[in-house]
Amino acid sequence: MSARFAATPSRLNTSTRVSSRRVTVVASVSKAQRVETNRRAFGINIFSLASAVALVPIGASEAREDVVECFFDVTVEGEQLGTVRVEVDASTLSGKRFAQLCRGERGLSYRRTTLDSIEVDDDETEVYLKNGGVQNFVTPGTQSPVDIVGGPSAERLLEDLERQRAKHDRAGLVSLIVRRDPSEPVPEPKSRLVSVRGKFETVYDQPPPPPNGTAFVITLRPAPELDATNVIVGRIVGGEDVLKEISQLPTVKDNTSSPFFAVAKSIGDKRALVAEQAFRKPFKKVIFSKSGVVESEQSSEE
Repeated sequence: MSARFAATPSRLNTSTRVSSRRVTVVASVSKAQRVETNRRAFGINIFSLASAVALVPIGASEAREDVVECFFDVTVEGEQLGTVRVEVDASTLSGKRFAQLCRGERGLSYRRTTLDSIEVDDDETEVYLKNGGVQNFVTPGTQSPVDIVGGPSAERLLEDLERQRAKHDRAGLVSLIVRRDPSEPVPEPKSRLVSVRGKFETVYDQPPPPPNGTAFVITLRPAPELDATNVIVGRIVGGEDVLKEISQLPTVKDNTSSPFFAVAKSIGDKRALVAEQAFRKPFKKVIFSKSGVVESEQSSEE
């Protein structure tokens, strides 16, 4: 991502609110009041304004066609929770791809995608939310392929990652997962013994595929570990209360430290592999039930 989403110092007692369509300067309260209001509303360290800086798109004084506002309606166990709004920098290939999936094309969109996990740090403090993205680039229910910006893989998005200067240094950033963590070994096929007509044979399970460039995360605090794998495409401009409520949902405990789990995984026990996929997943089903682009007043097909 370019430097469109940069940290801009707040000036005196005024702050700038920016949308994709207009810029409005309004009176603001003091820094101490902003911090206290934010602390009460969202909790300490969640979308904190204590740093007294605001994310403001560079060149915001002019209307820009390459900055669009997208939205997600979120449900928990079928109950409407609220709407999250994202200001997207569509000047990059990754930003265009994200906006296209929010808008939807021939039924392919973020509509009805799920929240895969609520990731935490060593202190069990929530760091970011992860949406699983789309699995196949076809019209749902058919085998008809859908052309998507950047193609059916994340390969072309790696150029955005290499050029990226922005960092995952605050809450409220939205970024696409475009590659595996380079510090971790590449997964290899897992071997296991199975009984075939009374004889044991070795079979190999293929490793999970690399990221396809559609899964995304929303940061709840700084997450520098994402800088090597994710391209920042935008920032949250509405629905922080929704994100906080989601972040507090109980999740499946990560049990990777258990010696029993380690042994089961090493021998390719499918039960361990299935259990691992559920780690940090909320017990309640969180669905991005609808997505769209605010500017065009269009949303994903019903």
